[in-house]
Amino acid sequence: MRDPFTVLGVADDAGDAEIRRRYLALVRDFPPDRAPERFQELRAAYEALSDERKRLATKLLHTNSAALSRLSMDALRAGSTDGPPARATRQTVAALLAEGIALASREQGPPRTGDGRQRGR
Repeated sequence: MRDPFTVLGVADDAGDAEIRRRYLALVRDFPPDRAPERFQELRAAYEALSDERKRLATKLLHTNSAALSRLSMDALRAGSTDGPPARATRQTVAALLAEGIALASREQGPPRTGDGRQRGR
């Protein structure tokens, strides 16, 4: 799948309302009965970005898949001095993902509602 942010034509810091508005506009231009392949691509992109948690997962895992694969290969090589690389443990993968989520969360700032206001205030 192509980058969902590119498919919908929204910035990676777009909020729920902006993503939904853009998705609905594109669906009007590419309805499922006239452009079924394009509609499926739009639907998959919207599903990947439909809420804040999914957007974060998309940013961490899908958009940066090349960086993630390089990171995992480096982690595997670090565990082995000779011979084939060792297999990553579940704890190593969990730690890497937790670190990535924490970094991405700090970059995004406090959670916001669809209209841009901070949640919890």
